[in-house]
Amino acid sequence: MIVPEVENMMKNLFSDKPKTAVLFGIETHVCVEQTAFDLVNNGIDVWLVADCCASRLNQDRDLALGRLRHIGCIISSTESVIFNLLSDKNHKSFKEIASLVKKVSADLKLGLPTTSAKDKK
Repeated sequence: MIVPEVENMMKNLFSDKPKTAVLFGIETHVCVEQTAFDLVNNGIDVWLVADCCASRLNQDRDLALGRLRHIGCIISSTESVIFNLLSDKNHKSFKEIASLVKKVSADLKLGLPTTSAKDKK
């Protein structure tokens, strides 16, 4: 998925390539996975924001995240990535962002076995 246009954009932005990329998106088992493979194969560290990755079926998402973990990607959550980017509580935006993160959000139950409709009966 790292097509020549994207490679050129990375060279323009980073004077070569980034050290680390943060990925999220839909169809985790196709688009996100292929992009992560390309980045890892180009020596770029990949962080995947698991709670911002989706597939039509949860099992496809979970299997893709497992494969990506196996090739060295860091599987993380939105909150973890945000606070890693801020580095520490002394960042000028820490309090503002911390207040946003405190809001209750849905637990996607990532990594738990996917249940079928018949299991729910």
